[in-house]
Amino acid sequence: MKLSLFCVSLAIAQVTSFVSTGGNLGVRHSSSTSTVITSVLPGDDDWAGDVVSGGTIRGCSVQQVGESITDWIVTIDGVEADLGRFSEAIYKKITGDAKQQSFQGFRPGTIPPHLQPTYKAFAMDECARETVLEAMQQNNIRPFTDARNDFFIESVSVPPPKKKGGKKKKGGRKKKAMAAAEAPVVEEPESEPQWKTYETMKEAIDAGWIPGQSFSFVCKNVKGQKVLAPKDVQGAEPIMKPFDRL
Repeated sequence: MKLSLFCVSLAIAQVTSFVSTGGNLGVRHSSSTSTVITSVLPGDDDWAGDVVSGGTIRGCSVQQVGESITDWIVTIDGVEADLGRFSEAIYKKITGDAKQQSFQGFRPGTIPPHLQPTYKAFAMDECARETVLEAMQQNNIRPFTDARNDFFIESVSVPPPKKKGGKKKKGGRKKKAMAAAEAPVVEEPESEPQWKTYETMKEAIDAGWIPGQSFSFVCKNVKGQKVLAPKDVQGAEPIMKPFDRL
């Protein structure tokens, strides 16, 4: 399955419009156009629109809700699914297109700073929804017509923001070298950074998530019909055979 991005003008128009549904920040998507592109990103000859490399997503689980045959919960492990690379690819594409536009009061090729959070939110939202669709396809679940827009994404887990290095004071190296020579060297194991979970994507972005970082999430209100896999119908014969011609 390949990522379908709207053409330049439509993509820029979409990311400036948001909706809030039940506390879940999302992007207002337009389904009235059939103009889509699946192109290789500039400067990235290895990426051809695939949600994941190899065409198979890992780290996804699909759970049936109660006795319903059309309601599902999808859980995505962002590290296993390589969502860091996918979200970065989307972000590069939409910001690259945005730099071709003219924003009043800014030089050509400059994106207004107040729009940066909007593009980050679009990249995360688009990445999550496309990943859920891919997980459904791999589990032989055919999504209903408007299922993509009705996804409810919650429990968004992200890694902690990267710490910025402080300015080094003059003479610091000599003092550290002298202290290291006098004191015994004791290597302490570095603890892995703890991920934090937020209720919504907006909270995760406000906490410091940026495109290129992975993220995990749970998607509810996933509507679709379970269908037979192609391998399960190979060689099957119809229940009623047509009458033989005389």
